Amino acid sequence: MHVYPRKTQTQALNRCPNHYRQLSAAGFCTADKILEAGPGRNVGTSLLMWALNHSRGGAVTVILWDVFPNMVVDANAVKEAARDLLDSPVFRDVQKALPDDRMDQTLGAIARGELLPDIRYRVQPLPELITAGEANGVTLVYSQAAIEHIWNVADFWRAIIGLTSPGGWHSHCIDLADHGRRESNYIEMLEWSPLGYWLTMRFVPGAINRWRACTHLEFLARNGLKILCATREARETLPIPRSRINRAFRSLDELDLRTTALDLVTVKAE
Repeated sequence: MHVYPRKTQTQALNRCPNHYRQLSAAGFCTADKILEAGPGRNVGTSLLMWALNHSRGGAVTVILWDVFPNMVVDANAVKEAARDLLDSPVFRDVQKALPDDRMDQTLGAIARGELLPDIRYRVQPLPELITAGEANGVTLVYSQAAIEHIWNVADFWRAIIGLTSPGGWHSHCIDLADHGRRESNYIEMLEWSPLGYWLTMRFVPGAINRWRACTHLEFLARNGLKILCATREARETLPIPRSRINRAFRSLDELDLRTTALDLVTVKAE
């Protein structure tokens, strides 16, 4: 197993600035212990996150947590990712959007093996991550199109909030659809009855859960996270009549039914 090929690995150059723009606008400064949920085969975003926070505050630990082994994260993989980021044709433009004018120097030192970031890859069920204690007291949690794949979303949110230190930050991009069929799938899944959906999708790898934007927002507000920013991506119209939607979802607000993705920035109460 390896990190993504170069052209895919550098998707991090789009993801990281998006998180940092929203975090900075909400008042975020720095974090010393960071958790990325569901990195897949992308170590580049965590590398950029480490470099940005390292330049601001010194010692930084980034924990990549996943439930399936998708890559190997070792010194060679990190060096390769740093080289790929530096070689990307969009790196210079992205660097201007990030609050660190020494990013190329930091990545260069990593690519040459002169600097080794503290990036740890943990593949284990969530209860084991909690029991191990390594992720306790994280000061920043972020994810990119991962939370929609979690079946027991409420358990995930409670656990991740529990790992977050008071005053800790969250930045999440939540896709509400099957990534391959985003034009219609985000709402088609709501046509199923709860039982029909469970019987059909419960054991499908990568299945998309049916939590809507409002479900996430309301749950987080009830469980100790203050919503600082919530940006929706929404279609202009519904692709199906509201009458075709299962009764469990039919009463949702029109905007919530049209929402296909949600970007969140939150902070945990002190």
